[in-house]
Amino acid sequence: MKRTLILGIVAVAIVAASIAGTLFALGRLPGQTPAPPAPVRDANSTPPPPPAGVAAMTYVSLDPAFTMSFRDSELAQFLQFNLDVAVQEKGAEEAIKAQGPAIRNALVMLLSGQSAQDLQTREGKERLRTQIRDEIRDVLFRLTGEPRVVDVFFTSFLMQ
Repeated sequence: MKRTLILGIVAVAIVAASIAGTLFALGRLPGQTPAPPAPVRDANSTPPPPPAGVAAMTYVSLDPAFTMSFRDSELAQFLQFNLDVAVQEKGAEEAIKAQGPAIRNALVMLLSGQSAQDLQTREGKERLRTQIRDEIRDVLFRLTGEPRVVDVFFTSFLMQ
């Protein structure tokens, strides 16, 4: 009898604590201001627009990876890297994909003039990155009338 009474009291205490915890979490206890409801997103809905003045960045991967070999170099025999292009304008992603062969051709020509010695340092890699960005802008401007590229980023960079 004593044991049943204790178990009953413990069970009531657990239920009361559970209810109090739920009310606290929902902000429904007296003196609490309720938390604003979390926004519900439909799977088919579009994401909310970025703040005024800021356009959403889109990244376009230039696949497959770029690979080149170095002649007469003791530092490295080849370079392989992946590249993503950052754009903000609508239609820029499609323009990059549509002009992919021209962009890749221009970048192959640019890469053929690089040396392993120049790409050993961070500054050399940054210089190559800005040259690639400018080359892609030039190709897009020549073919579409708009540069449309914000920046480019190496997503992998391997020299051996």
